[in-house]
Amino acid sequence: MPRRSMLARVSTAIARAEILLAAVLTFVLFALLLANVTSRFFGRPLIWVDELAVYLMVIAAFLAAAAAIDARQHISVTLLPDMLSPRNAAILRLLADLILLGFMLLLSWMVWVWFDPLTASAAESLDAFAAQTFNFIYQEPTVTLGLQKVWFWLVMPVFAIAATVHCLAQIEADLKHLGNLAK
Repeated sequence: MPRRSMLARVSTAIARAEILLAAVLTFVLFALLLANVTSRFFGRPLIWVDELAVYLMVIAAFLAAAAAIDARQHISVTLLPDMLSPRNAAILRLLADLILLGFMLLLSWMVWVWFDPLTASAAESLDAFAAQTFNFIYQEPTVTLGLQKVWFWLVMPVFAIAATVHCLAQIEADLKHLGNLAK
């Protein structure tokens, strides 16, 4: 079996962590919903559970979506690649991965602009940052949990970075595969 590159090993390790965390969050989500059903039965609903369940589901979905890039498990239409020669199909796969990488780099830049960590850290306070930039990312509270939404939104930079690593690993594999086809 050929030795996998460092990038491929890092990508796989990140994907395993993403799947594990998504599984834990899904279990917690199930437990919370079960507790809420039980508490509603006894006339004491836990009003915060529904909001937390939505956030946990979104976080789990982003983590699993990033891991799916590593495993090439996203839905795809293979009609065209199936009709092409192995070399042309590999070129098409490389092109698709390059487009996905471009999207992930754009998303990373947008998340950077949204969080604006340099301006936020340079401001004398997060309130001053919000007043200066009209960016209230660090101020907006959840409705029932009493937490800042930014704690849940942190999944966006995690997703953007992890998905970018997965894309780079796939592109590396695509190039290696193309090289092997040329031999």
